[in-house]
Amino acid sequence: MTRIVESIRPAFVALAANKMRAVLTTLGVVIGIFFVLLMGWVLNGLDSAFTQSFAFFGDDILYIDKFNWSGGEDWYAQRNRPKIDFRQYGMFKERMRGAEFVVPTIDRFSTNVRHENLQLQGSMIFGTTAEYIDMYSGITAEGRFFTETEAELGANVVVLGQKVNENLFPQGDALGKTLKIDGQPFTVIGVLPKRGTMLIDFVDNMSLIPIKRFFGLYGSRSSLTINVKAGGKERLDDVKYEAIGVMRSVRSLKPGDDDNFGINSQEMFSQFIDITRGVVWGIGLFMTGLAFLVGSIGIMNIMFVSVAERTREIGVRKAVGATQSRILLQFLFESIILSLIGAAIGLILTSTIAAFKDQIVSGVIALLSLVGLAEGDTTVNLSFLSSTIPLTQVVVAVVVAVIVGILAGIIPAFRAARLNPVEALRAE
Repeated sequence: MTRIVESIRPAFVALAANKMRAVLTTLGVVIGIFFVLLMGWVLNGLDSAFTQSFAFFGDDILYIDKFNWSGGEDWYAQRNRPKIDFRQYGMFKERMRGAEFVVPTIDRFSTNVRHENLQLQGSMIFGTTAEYIDMYSGITAEGRFFTETEAELGANVVVLGQKVNENLFPQGDALGKTLKIDGQPFTVIGVLPKRGTMLIDFVDNMSLIPIKRFFGLYGSRSSLTINVKAGGKERLDDVKYEAIGVMRSVRSLKPGDDDNFGINSQEMFSQFIDITRGVVWGIGLFMTGLAFLVGSIGIMNIMFVSVAERTREIGVRKAVGATQSRILLQFLFESIILSLIGAAIGLILTSTIAAFKDQIVSGVIALLSLVGLAEGDTTVNLSFLSSTIPLTQVVVAVVVAVIVGILAGIIPAFRAARLNPVEALRAE
C-alpha cells in the first residue's frame, strides 16, 4: 500500500504540471464514458417505460385473435382467416376448464363521441362483458362497471377511460351524465383509473359498453378477441395449450390443418423489447468502442511523450534506488488517473443532462422554433427518464475507465521502467 501511495503522488504532481495537456488528452475517454452513461441511462428509462406500458396486457393473459400480433404468416393470409364471432366465444368459454376468466372484446374507432359542445376527434369504443373489470383490475376510479344484467340486456351505459373523461368532462362530473356515441345516447356509470403510459395511451382513450349494445350499434361483422386469464404466470403455458386445443375444436379444424387464429401474449412485446435493446446497445457499443479507441491512443501517445520528456528524471530516480516496479506503477497510475479524469468529466456532463433534461429539451425546441424547424408549443415527454444516473452505470464507467487507463499506459510504463539508468542520465 505504501508503494502504491508513493507511486500515485508523483503521478498527480506530473499531471498538475501539464493541466491543459492532461485535460485535452482525456477528450476521447470523456466521449466514451459519456456514451456509456448516456446509453445506460436511456436504456434503463426505456426498460422501465416498456415494463409499465406492456404491464397492461398482463403476464398471465392470452389474447385469441384472428391475427398473430407478431406477424409470422403473410398478412394477407391472416386477413382471409374466418372471423371469431360471439357464438364461437360462447362455445370456447363453455369448453375451457383451466382459465380463471374468459372475456370477449371487440373494438371500433369512432370520431363522433361528444358531450354537449365537446367532441373527441378519435376514441376507441370497446364492447365487452361484465367480467372485464374483474379480469383486469377489479376497480373503477369513479362509479362502477356495468352489471351482468346490463350486459345481457345491451343497456345504453358506458364506462370511460381517463383521457375520455378528462376531455369530455373537464370538471370531473361525468357520473350520471349523458354522452353520445355515433349519435346514440349513453349514460356514464363509471370512470376507469389511469392505465396508459407514454408508449401506450390508447387504453385511456377508450369507452367501454356492453358487447350486445356494441353489436346493436355497429353490427357483428368484425372479428372479436377472446381474452383468457390463466390465473397466474406459472399456469400460462398449460392454459395456452388447452386454449389451442379448444379453439381448434370450436373452429372444427382437422388434425393436419394449420391454426387459423392467433394466440398472443405479453411475451411477444418482450421479444420486441429485446430486439430494440439489442439495436440500441449495438449502436451505443460501437460508438463507445470507437471513442475509447481514440481516447486510449491519445493517452498512450501522451504517456510516450511524458516518458521521453522525463527520461533524465527516471535515470536520477533509478540512481538513488527506485526499482523498476515503482517506476512502472508511477506511469501506470498516471495513465489511470488521466482516464479517471475523463470519466469524471463524462459523468458530470451526463448527470447535468439527466438533472436538467426538461429544461434542455425546452431550450432546444425554443431554438428550433426560432428557425422554423419546430412549433413553439411542441412538447416532448421524458418522464420515463430518471433525473439521476443509476449507480450501477457509474460503477461500470469507473471500471471501464480504469481498464482503458491500464491498457493505454502499460506499454509506456514498461518502457520507462526498463530504461537503463546510465543512458537515462545522459539524456538532455
